[in-house]
Amino acid sequence: MNVIDMSFKRTSYEVEVKYSILYECVLGIAMITYPKLKGKLEKSESYWEHLRNSLSESLDAELQYCQEHNTWKILLQLLHTQDFDSLPSFLAFLANVSNQQLVYHALPFLEESQQHVREAASKGDKDAFSQMILASRQHNFFPNLIHFISEVDQDELRRHLICLMNGWFLEVIEKDKEETKRILKKDFEEKQRMMNKVSAEEFVQWATGEEYKPETNISKVLLIPHYIYSPWTIHANLEGMKVFYYPVSQTSLSDEPDVALLAQFYKALGDEKRLKIIKLLHQKDRSLKDLTDILGIGKTTVHHHLVILRSAQIIKMRDSTYSLVHHTLSTLKPKLLEFLQEEDNK
Repeated sequence: MNVIDMSFKRTSYEVEVKYSILYECVLGIAMITYPKLKGKLEKSESYWEHLRNSLSESLDAELQYCQEHNTWKILLQLLHTQDFDSLPSFLAFLANVSNQQLVYHALPFLEESQQHVREAASKGDKDAFSQMILASRQHNFFPNLIHFISEVDQDELRRHLICLMNGWFLEVIEKDKEETKRILKKDFEEKQRMMNKVSAEEFVQWATGEEYKPETNISKVLLIPHYIYSPWTIHANLEGMKVFYYPVSQTSLSDEPDVALLAQFYKALGDEKRLKIIKLLHQKDRSLKDLTDILGIGKTTVHHHLVILRSAQIIKMRDSTYSLVHHTLSTLKPKLLEFLQEEDNK
């Protein structure tokens, strides 16, 4: 059969970087209500346990509710409706947005073909909710989230979102707010300086450690730095947009960026399993399943090590396949020698 392909294939995308302490707030809520992340974050497990135990009973109750229903995802999607300049402006939006718009933005974006169904569901169409649940059945938690949204009282959802956001901000974010803002701004400025020096694809890979090729329905890639969820990158899809919530660079956390970069590299190398992964990828590119089968350890553990190696830009991922970034490894020794010589000359 002869086929003429007249479909549109996108060959590029626009990139934007933005930052806000409000995203940091929501990602913190997401992190602390995801038990599988215990022991897989930059800060120690004991730190997070101490933090959780220090929270008020009222906030802990909201976090329990969030953990049961993944309402952090609703907050994250609502944050993307406009650029909020402060917590009060976002809370005012939550208090005054119409019920239909609240439900519409609470429902996850699935794909363009499902947008009319999402719209119908926001108007209370039970069949539309069922269609969305069916369409998202392969996702980890979207079916349960959609079912929850279809059943929850909208005033109760609104109250919960306001109390959760306000409580976490006041009890967790507020005390380190200015330092967190400084870190996020520093990373944002670092990315702005690099943005026009390389192609969009090269920039996304440099900023996130991930290789992202253009997709037909994606015209824009939005990059949002975070500190609290490090070293993990979170992906999300919005209408016509791919979002990467990526960990700030080590250079954004230090007054001595060269030292911080070297420390990140050698920290990534300072583990036997990660060294084995590097050796396996030196032989050839491999998938997560390949690495898991060869190493004989759990998929989650292997993925954790891969995240650390990607954060140090030692490896990259494309189409679920991991490969070495040879340039990073080849420059490690020269950078270390340069650092040592600089110290000797002081």
